[in-house]
Amino acid sequence: MIPLSVILLFIIIVISVFKSVLKPKNYPPGPNWIPYFGCSNVVNDLTKKYGSQWKALSVLAKSFSTSVLGLKMGTEMVVVVYGEKNIRQIFTDKEFEGRPDNFFIRLRCLGKRLGITFADGPMWREQRLFAVKQLRSGGFGKSQMEKEIQQEMMYILRYLKRLRGYPCDPQHVLATSVMNILWTYIAGERIEENRLKHLLDLLSARSKAFSIAGGLLNQVPWCRFIFPEMSGYSLIQSINEQISAIIEEHIEKHKKRLVDGNDFMYSFIEEIENKREGFTEEQLKTICLDILIAGSQTTSNVLGFALLTVLRNKVMQQKIYDEINQILGDATPTWTDMSRLLYTNAFIQEIYRYYTIVPLMGPRRTLDDTYIDGYFIPKETTVLMAVGDLHVDPRIWCEPRKFKPERFIDPRGTLKNVEHLYPFGLGRRRCPGDTLAKSFIFIVFVGILQKFKVDPIEGVFPSAEPIIGLISAPKPYSAVFTPRRNE
Repeated sequence: MIPLSVILLFIIIVISVFKSVLKPKNYPPGPNWIPYFGCSNVVNDLTKKYGSQWKALSVLAKSFSTSVLGLKMGTEMVVVVYGEKNIRQIFTDKEFEGRPDNFFIRLRCLGKRLGITFADGPMWREQRLFAVKQLRSGGFGKSQMEKEIQQEMMYILRYLKRLRGYPCDPQHVLATSVMNILWTYIAGERIEENRLKHLLDLLSARSKAFSIAGGLLNQVPWCRFIFPEMSGYSLIQSINEQISAIIEEHIEKHKKRLVDGNDFMYSFIEEIENKREGFTEEQLKTICLDILIAGSQTTSNVLGFALLTVLRNKVMQQKIYDEINQILGDATPTWTDMSRLLYTNAFIQEIYRYYTIVPLMGPRRTLDDTYIDGYFIPKETTVLMAVGDLHVDPRIWCEPRKFKPERFIDPRGTLKNVEHLYPFGLGRRRCPGDTLAKSFIFIVFVGILQKFKVDPIEGVFPSAEPIIGLISAPKPYSAVFTPRRNE
């Protein structure tokens, strides 16, 4: 005779399995769920087929004819929203202000839910306010920042001039300069060149590792104990430890007062010494990582796409140069020149649209039960925003698959339609470094085209197709930078 306890256990298992595949009432349409894995198998298969999770989810949303796609990834309910009305709702409504709390997020934050990017609640509000205030007091967003960007631009121009027409991949020097600007605000000094190259390599490897391993580790985190190498866990841990060591080295220098000035690290360490609640070395380390990740690869990738585009299109490159030459001549570009260089400005806006650097923004976590486009979204649901789809929405953009800077210029010769672009997000979680990123992209791009022609190697054009992981990046390419005048 079967013991009663076994029968009860069997009933509990059956009920648990049934509940795991049962969707909440009025939940957004999407694939059916299987026990424990949800619809991960469907998403993973489509991701392999189309080369990125963003494209896979877009295909799924179209197959269900929905602007709100309902999923379950492992045990986590996930919703992907499409369309400007829905995306703006997620950006701006307070019930979507949270961040998920799962293994993947903690792994990204060096093991704990700290920092600014993936924290929420009172701690996030306090820490973000402190970081923004201290960075601004150090010159962030002011004329001092512009001067530092111009100095980095001159470093890039000298580097390109030394090449004497020898081909190079511009991504390295661009990423180096962005990182040095960011690190100057964080730690008050540039990073030694070999150390900087190592840090950039680590951040690049980390991004690729998370793109590959994130889904598996997030859905079945216990797999790290069974196959740590194959799951990517060992690689990510090793990279995290090396990045931590670099940041910790600079924190120690500040504790010993070996760096001149009064940068962000000094301000934060002062709060630690005053025993202010929430201010710890672990928190400082994670904020530093947040700033480096948020700014380094994204900003340099935008510039990489911009240079790739003018390399592939001589007419656009000449038009941009003619505008720069006519309006600026040899004057050093400034942020205020953006309003004068109309076509150049429109070109950069089109880069933001055409090559959306973060096509799936988020993730957000719902803080309460809520609704999107009439669909019920339970509390604790993870929400993603398909900004990449919005930037090619034919209801907003005419011929969205074509690269046309002119779409941002109205008949009166002023900029238009930029309110439909979301390269830095919107609302309270908008990227706090957007001012630096936009200034750096504009000044450096104008500075390069002012002094150099950008040509392909032996007339062979590199591919314009991006690599799309957690962020979009140009495929590695090289170009020839030829000085426009003998200087």
